[in-house]
Amino acid sequence: MRLKGSITVFLSLSLFAMLSLILASLESARFNMARAKAAMASDLGIDSIFAEFNRELLSKYDLYFIDTSYGGNNPSTYNTEEHLRHYVKKNLTPPINIPLIGPEDFANLELKDSKIDSVSYATDDGGRVFKRQAIHAIKDHYGISIIDDAIKKYKSYDESKVEDYDVDSYREELYEEIGSADIDQEGCPVNEVFDKRAGILELILESESSVSNKELDLRNTASHRSNAAGVGLIKPESDVDSITNEALFNEYLCWKLSCYTKNRSHNSSDYELEYILNGENTDIANLREMVKKIFLLREAADTIAALRNESMREQAKVVGVAVSVLLLMPELEEPITNLILCAWGFAEAVVDVKTLLAGGKIPLIKGETDWRIATVVELPFFLTFGPDRSGASENLALSYLDYLKIFLLLQTQDEKCMRAMDIIELNMRTLEGNESFRMDACAEYLQAEMNFESRAGYEFEIRREYGYERVAE
Repeated sequence: MRLKGSITVFLSLSLFAMLSLILASLESARFNMARAKAAMASDLGIDSIFAEFNRELLSKYDLYFIDTSYGGNNPSTYNTEEHLRHYVKKNLTPPINIPLIGPEDFANLELKDSKIDSVSYATDDGGRVFKRQAIHAIKDHYGISIIDDAIKKYKSYDESKVEDYDVDSYREELYEEIGSADIDQEGCPVNEVFDKRAGILELILESESSVSNKELDLRNTASHRSNAAGVGLIKPESDVDSITNEALFNEYLCWKLSCYTKNRSHNSSDYELEYILNGENTDIANLREMVKKIFLLREAADTIAALRNESMREQAKVVGVAVSVLLLMPELEEPITNLILCAWGFAEAVVDVKTLLAGGKIPLIKGETDWRIATVVELPFFLTFGPDRSGASENLALSYLDYLKIFLLLQTQDEKCMRAMDIIELNMRTLEGNESFRMDACAEYLQAEMNFESRAGYEFEIRREYGYERVAE
């Protein structure tokens, strides 16, 4: 039995339209699949290079940065571009081979080019890129409440106006008022105390043998060279220079870096906070400058307290009266009394700084019971007084580290950030594989462009921006 088959013109046209629709849908699906695959490969490539943060930097300083030198001597975003190309190409390759046929990829994508056109380095904006990460690190570790005590002490210091009191000028005025009279009388401790003013570090430290003699090689550090420039701080969610963030940054520095009373056994320096505040290239020079600054504040605070203390004034007045009578110049009673009180403030300040360096605490402005040199007859023997290790009872007593925090709040922000990065660089360079480490080679954020081409003739341009801080937001 023979069957005849036939097809109508209408059915032929309908099949042609249906096939066209099917093929167009398949081609559209292939196009969209290729575009999606290009985007996914780009995302995975970006994720992969940001997973290459410097492990030692994270371990020691809780900072996330891509070291664009990758342990080599030539930091450059070109190195990061090469890593990006490698990872994107890896992600374009099918992970499974089809038996007998081999790998097949219907997208048929090829990476033609990848380029990083924007990058943010740790040293950008005077080091504020580094500073923002440091602020987030201390927040994550301790919380924002860690700064409450520091701000309270700083406000107490600021309200005291201690730094506005010029003890040297006041003392010179008293000497001018006394004139040519010889006040080096027996029982008057003024000259005996002030003659020991020179060499303040040697005067205060019980033994200089305990002082570090390390030197800092600052020739190729962040604050002593021209740094690579990026696009700066990207979309900060708050003012990194606000008083709160400044206090948090100071807490970060005190957490991670060493000082005279908190040695972390770092290789470059034992007095890292002192370096940030003074910028000298030896530990002993930085400590000497720090001791001088704290001593001047303590001398001003103790002199103010002594001049206001009625009991101390009465004791000083007895000596002042005796000396003025011996000089046959009763009109000098008051200036000599005030000069003795200045000497008292000086001597007490020496003992105070000894206590601070020994790890003790001192009230900002002393009350009646806070004085180590309690009577005027003890004044000539102030060098025999050792540090007070019993601890201060007053709530707002300050330690050596508290004084460093106060000075850090007063320091210019760019100087503080750059010197902090000096210390990080010097310490990182002592670690294997980081001998040429530079903070201006450390990237926190980048923007990249990747161009793909399909064998079908399609071209895709994918742009991505990514950063450690932006992921956290």
